[in-house]
Amino acid sequence: MNYIKAYLIKLLRFTANFSLFIGLVYHEPFHLVFTLVFVMATVTYLLGDLVILRYFGSTVGLLSDALLVVSGLWGLHVLLGFSVGYGQAFLFTLVTVALCVEEFAYHIYVERKVFGRDRPGLMDMINNM
Repeated sequence: MNYIKAYLIKLLRFTANFSLFIGLVYHEPFHLVFTLVFVMATVTYLLGDLVILRYFGSTVGLLSDALLVVSGLWGLHVLLGFSVGYGQAFLFTLVTVALCVEEFAYHIYVERKVFGRDRPGLMDMINNM
C-alpha cells in the first residue's frame, strides 16, 4: 500500500508542476501535459525511486531524477512533434529545478515510509543545522 501511496503523491506533484509551468505558462496542449505527467511520473518512480534511490542513495537518486526529467521532457516533446527551442529549454530547466526541490523531501518520505529505513525527517535535519 505504501508503494501505491508514494506513486500517487509523485503523480500529484508532477500534475501540479507540469500543469502550472507547461500548461498555464507555456500554453502547451492538454494532451501533451497529460502524456508528460503520466510517462514522466511513472518512469521516474519506477527507475529513479524504486531502483536508483534504493540502491545508491538520495544524492544519486536526485541527480538521476533531474536527468530523467530533462531528457524525458525533451524526448517526449520531439517524439510528439512539438518544437524545442530556447523557450522550451528554459521551461525544462524551470520544471526540473522545481521538481528537484520537491524530490529532496519526497526521497526522505520514500526512504522512511516505503523502504523502512531509519533516516531523520526533514524537520530533524532543519533543527540540527
